[in-house]
This record gives sequence, C-alpha cells and structure tokens, in this order.
Amino acid sequence: MHGVIQPKHSGIQADAGGLAARLKTLAFANRFFLAIVILPTLLAAAYLYLIASDQYESSTDFVIRHAEAPASGGGVGQIFGLSLGTSSTASEAFIVQEYLLSHDAVAKLRREDDLVNRFRPEGADWFSRLWSADPTPERLQKYYEGQVAIEQDETSGITHLTVHTFRPKDSYALTAKLLEMGEQQINAINQQTYRDQVTSAKRELDAAAGQLSGVQQRLTGFRRGHADVDPEGTGRAQLTMVTNLTASLVQARAQLAAMGQAVSRSSPQYIALQRQVRALEAQVAGQSSQIAGDGHSVANRLGDYEQLVIERDEAAKLHAATAAQYAQAVAEAKRKQLYLVRVVEPNHPVKSLFPERGKIVLTVFALLFFAYAIGWLLWAGVKEHSI
Repeated sequence: MHGVIQPKHSGIQADAGGLAARLKTLAFANRFFLAIVILPTLLAAAYLYLIASDQYESSTDFVIRHAEAPASGGGVGQIFGLSLGTSSTASEAFIVQEYLLSHDAVAKLRREDDLVNRFRPEGADWFSRLWSADPTPERLQKYYEGQVAIEQDETSGITHLTVHTFRPKDSYALTAKLLEMGEQQINAINQQTYRDQVTSAKRELDAAAGQLSGVQQRLTGFRRGHADVDPEGTGRAQLTMVTNLTASLVQARAQLAAMGQAVSRSSPQYIALQRQVRALEAQVAGQSSQIAGDGHSVANRLGDYEQLVIERDEAAKLHAATAAQYAQAVAEAKRKQLYLVRVVEPNHPVKSLFPERGKIVLTVFALLFFAYAIGWLLWAGVKEHSI
C-alpha cells in the first residue's frame, strides 16, 4: 500500500551492527593493550573494591632517654627535656626496635597475646589474612613483619610504631602490647647494666667488710686473752709508774748519801732509809722487767696489739674506699638508667585507611602502561630495523 509510512528498522539495525563491528575491530587492534594493561587493572580493582578486607592502623611514638639531664640540645629534645639524638640513646632505641621485630617478640606475642587469631579473624579475605591457623614460626614472622612497622627519626630520636590488623580493637591491643614489651626490654637492659656495674663493686665491698670484721675479731680475742681492754693505756700506766718509782729512788739515794755523811751508818735512821732505797730498787726492777722483759711483757703484748691496730686501720681505710667506690658505682648505674617515654599513646582506629584502593589501582595502571609503552617502542624499533 502506497499511502502507509513504514518504520526504518533496517537503518537502525545497520548502525548498531556497524558500531559493534567497529568496537570489535578496535578491541582486536588493541588486544595487547587490553590484555596487558586494562584487564589486570580491572582485576586488581575488582579484588580491592569487592574482595579485599579493610585494615585498621594503630600507631604510637616513643623515645628512649637517659636518667641524666642533657648537657645541651635543642629542638624536640629540649622541649621534652630529654637526651634525644645522642649515640647512646639511639643505639638503645635500635635495640628495642630489633627486639620488637625479632622472633622472640613474635613467639611471646603468639604465646601471650593470641597473635595468630589477630591476623586471621572471621570475615577477613583469604588473600590478605594469615593463611594457616597453625603457621610455622618462620611464616608467622614473615607475615608479622608485613603488618608491623617501626621507624626511628635519627634527628629527634623518636621511634614511630604502626600496626595493621583487620579489626580496630586488635590494632590497638597489639600496639599497646608491643609498647609494653618495649618497656620491659628497657627494664631488662637496665637490670643488666646495674648488675655489670654494681656487682663487682659490691663484691669488693663485701670482701673489705669481711677483712675488717676478721681483724676486729682478732683484736677482741687479744684483749680477752690478756684480760686487758686497753693495752696501750696499760703500757702508759706502767711507764708512768716506773718513772715515778725511779724519781723516788733517785731522791732516796740522794738522801741516803747525805745522811751517811752526817750520821753513823749503824744508826736506825740510816738503816731505815737504806731499806727504803732497796725496796724502791726492787720495785723499779720488777716494774721494768714487766715492761721490757721476755715472755708476756708489756712491750711484747703492746707490739702484738699495735700490729693488730695497724691491720684494723688499714682494713678500715680499705673498707671506706670500697664503700665509696660502691656508692659511686650505684650512682653511675642510676645515672645511666634508660626510660621509655611515651610521646604519643596508641590510638583507637575508627576508619579503615588500608588498603589504599585508589592509590594501588592507579599505581598498577601506571606501571602496566609504562611497561606496555616500553615494550611497544622496543617492538616498533625491531620491526623498523627488520624492514
């Protein structure tokens, strides 16, 4: 019928078929670009946005300092009043860093903090989480090093610790536990330093105290054995007595000589004075023999006693010197005590920051694109030279 207008279906179908053909031709022409760049990027995006589990980061900052006040300094160290950036504190901070990343720390966390279950919670994707429920120490160590990072700022001496897990509470708990373990390691270093510096001085002090006590006991035994508390005083008393007796003897002899010129030697006065002189002579001789005679004389006893006194004085001086050295060693050990100061406490993460999906997708695309471009340029050069 000539008066009826028919729809032009054939034209629309032809345009659709032509577009499909052009797209197919374009896809075939760029099949290598699609296979090498676009398809892997889409797969990475699909995994990151559809499968990959969220990970939460908890972090903390701390610094290791000495008990002694810093001689000089500035910047962050001066603000906090800490000895920051020195070689000693830096080395101790590296010791703590190495310990927290060591197999000893991993074993302790596995034993005390249920580390394995923190890295494989229910709902975490299979590719991101720890695969085995009972991993080997080496496998757990490797995964742990990928989730825990420790960096130290050499300028300020501040150490930054970050932990990634699949649940906010796990990130916070593991960060707090690691910080506690760092403090325990510092305490262990302090105890070892204290033992190394103080034990030797304490041993010398104990030896000097034992030597002094031994000499004092010998001195006490000497006094008891001779029934003389103060042999030096006894000796001085003996010498004073002999001196007085000698003076009396000299005076009596002079009187006797003067009387012999005035009276008869048979007179009672002369005989009495003569007897007095003889008695004084006997007393002087007896007392002199007690002072300087053989055997248990005062001189012998006083010599032994003075030797013991000399030994006691030397032992006392040695004890005083070792006591001073011990006090100095204790003070030095306390001065070198280390402390872990929390600059920033562990945070409770709320929002997932990892994985950084957009950044990773763009990075994958850029790397594949540049790899494809380099490969295309190389292939074009080969083809050009082959012609």
